Amino acid sequence: MKRRSFSVLPFFTAGVCLAVLVLVAPSEAISHPKYQASSDNVVPNRYIVEFDYGDSTSANSFVHSVQNKFKKAKIHIAHQFDHDLFNGISFGLNGLDNKEHDAALKSVLDQDSVKAVYPVRVIKRPDITIRKVSSKGKTPSILPHAMTQVDRVHSELKKFGKGIKVGVVDTGIDYLHPALGGGFGKGFKVQYGYDLVGNDYTGGNTPVPDDDPLDSCTAESGASGHGTHVSGIIAGYDSKTNFTGVAPQATLGMWRVFGCKGNTGNDVLVKSFLMAYDAGMDVISVSIGENNAWSNGPDTIVAQRIAEKGIPFIVAAGNAGADGAFTVGMPSTAKDIWSTASVDNNYHLVDLFKASSISKKIVYLTSSGSKIPDGTAASGGTDACDPSTIPKLTGKIALVQRGTCTFDEKAANAAKAGAIGLIVYNSNNGDSFTPSNPEATIPVIGISTADGLALLAGIKSGTETLKFDTTQAVYPLVTGNTVSDFSSVGASYELDLKPNVAGIGGQIYSTLPRFLGSWGIMSGTSMATPYVAGSVALFIEAKGLKKNNKVISEQFKNYALKLVHVNGESAIESPLLQGAGLVQVYDAIAGKVRVSPTQLSFNDSSSFNKYKTQTVSIYNAGKVRATFKVINEPSISVAPYNRSVQGYALLAPTGFSNAKAKLIFSKTSITLNPGQKATVRVTVVPPKTNPKDHIMYGGYIRFKSGNRKTTLDTTVPYFGVVGKQRDLPLFDAKYPYLSDSDGTNVFSKSDTYTYNRSNSTTIPYIIYRLLTPTAKFDVDVLNAKTKKSIGKTMTDSVYLPANTLETDNYISGASWDATYIPPSFSDVSSGIPVPSGTYILHLRALKLLGNPKDSKDWETFQTGPIVVKN
Repeated sequence: MKRRSFSVLPFFTAGVCLAVLVLVAPSEAISHPKYQASSDNVVPNRYIVEFDYGDSTSANSFVHSVQNKFKKAKIHIAHQFDHDLFNGISFGLNGLDNKEHDAALKSVLDQDSVKAVYPVRVIKRPDITIRKVSSKGKTPSILPHAMTQVDRVHSELKKFGKGIKVGVVDTGIDYLHPALGGGFGKGFKVQYGYDLVGNDYTGGNTPVPDDDPLDSCTAESGASGHGTHVSGIIAGYDSKTNFTGVAPQATLGMWRVFGCKGNTGNDVLVKSFLMAYDAGMDVISVSIGENNAWSNGPDTIVAQRIAEKGIPFIVAAGNAGADGAFTVGMPSTAKDIWSTASVDNNYHLVDLFKASSISKKIVYLTSSGSKIPDGTAASGGTDACDPSTIPKLTGKIALVQRGTCTFDEKAANAAKAGAIGLIVYNSNNGDSFTPSNPEATIPVIGISTADGLALLAGIKSGTETLKFDTTQAVYPLVTGNTVSDFSSVGASYELDLKPNVAGIGGQIYSTLPRFLGSWGIMSGTSMATPYVAGSVALFIEAKGLKKNNKVISEQFKNYALKLVHVNGESAIESPLLQGAGLVQVYDAIAGKVRVSPTQLSFNDSSSFNKYKTQTVSIYNAGKVRATFKVINEPSISVAPYNRSVQGYALLAPTGFSNAKAKLIFSKTSITLNPGQKATVRVTVVPPKTNPKDHIMYGGYIRFKSGNRKTTLDTTVPYFGVVGKQRDLPLFDAKYPYLSDSDGTNVFSKSDTYTYNRSNSTTIPYIIYRLLTPTAKFDVDVLNAKTKKSIGKTMTDSVYLPANTLETDNYISGASWDATYIPPSFSDVSSGIPVPSGTYILHLRALKLLGNPKDSKDWETFQTGPIVVKN
């Protein structure tokens, strides 16, 4: 046995949040065709049941049937889904030991009326940094409507979303805000909605629903006002503060799924989706999701079914762009959902201060509620992470660089040294930024690297006094009209093209609850999503086209604006970051030609023959003849790995490549009379890159109009992978390994591990780090002498995402309580304790896109001997 040292913090130490699977625990011991196992992020002992027939009003008989067999069972029906799209319930099953729990679950799964059972997954509340903005008088406008042609729809078409109902699933809404109508119900802007959870709901306790979706939290609760901000983007209007939402005359509905703090469950999402659909929403906006690029789970299934009924269902792609490729999240990964990327606003509101030694004013950003008072600046050491290196700062404004600890830690250390404020300058020549410091007791601001170094030079040369402006100014954003750096990157794990479209989500000014000061700026795909939803509302009003998700999505994707990768350069951004591009609402309304499908995936090299040639159709719905040239416009490629630096750990953020694919078209020019349709076969010739690099190439097929006065260009995004995804290694080097509860002690195959049931601290763990996601993960228990399996520990698929380089997701672990499931137990079983003896654990994980029936598509690991003492 040896001790493993980690480049990041080890197993159970502070700073690492280890995801632990328990081999043979309630629900994970289930082997049943109806049981749909999930990832490890589940609510204990809570399940969603979908019925194959009957209705959910039989929930009482369902409960009685279980309780008649298991007298100690405590069953609580959380939600009933009596619906054509999803018929079932969610329930809690408590009061039983592991063996009884599994037997009770077996009785549920064995019922003929049960179609499927899912564990309830935890859905984290959106993590957003707020910049509060003064509401005194008119605020300088940074509305991004000129970037998306929303301004033209308002001014030329006079369309404002009137009569269109937009449903929002979020944290509630302060409808008493003047910009949001001042009330709830008939005659108000917010006419529909429901609170599914109540203020005190945290995701693990019992919700207390009511029919009022008001966000009545307090600033002290830590609530962000996310739902109010989202709603303002869609339909807010306040002439007094110079604010106009995308569709200011649209009618809103709000289904509240979060309390004032904590998380929620995906059963709550299922209920909210169905309620919004039943309320007759014309478009649904959901700025919520998971950092998991699979497409399983009941919430994802229900969202897809609603989209199939013709309702545009707009979902945030996610804010995990810093973690690299394959970071789009559920439920945006469903086939017909509008997975929405974020684009930075062209302008942002900034605060300014003047330093005595620098001629120009310095731009800063902050999430702090209070301002730094005028005063004298002083160096706070290097990064203020080590208190021993910080000088005395009594009454000073400390200047430090962005470093390895949190902004709250920096602020606490500076405050302890006597500082009255903290200025953090960015690293790597970065721009001014917004530090996240919810616990800081002194104001914290972020400035650029260049300004920080200039300020530091001024401090070193003499006394540096700072004077802070009391008003904000509008400044151009260097990254304006490019994809936000936080926006999640595609594709899905199944190689579907995600995201699908982009909206403005970086530096968005909108409404906040009155308890947070009424106005503020947020950034996220959470903001891009309602922006697209409002855009769809304008389109539906202009075209009179409801319940036709297929045509609406075609129009928006065909006429989206293709963005460049970096401002000032010509390289087109990858579809894996921007989808079809930034929505252009006027063109989507005016466009008379439609191309379908709206996107192409050429998949990877393993299925090249199947996908290398695809067909697109182009239809002229206009009244004039249209001519087109068919052109390939390759984009920059995504390079997800740098093998020479970190092997197959995903680059975070992702890398890029200039590799380009060639396309061969069956025809390069098309003429269409009104009402005429044509097809074009497209054959891809991938770039000649090393298949081991798994370069993700992409671009756009442009149908270039011969007369842009009568017919607009249309485009279709495409992408593919050079290399076979199933060749990607699942586990990082030196993983998995057998360990104890410490996690850093490595037991090799030649080491013997002893587990004494009377001492819980000796329970064995398999520590692993997934470089690549896996759809199936199971463990056999082998007799150490015969090397034959006596049964399994975990027997069901668990859609596990890859680990990342973040300290809270760097490694995972699976513990074994020395129980197993004999092979003779065909349906479901409780774990049976193994007799005293010596065993080996044999782990298998299915390679990405692998065939479960092909042994070569599994990656395996065996532990050394484990002695179990009963």
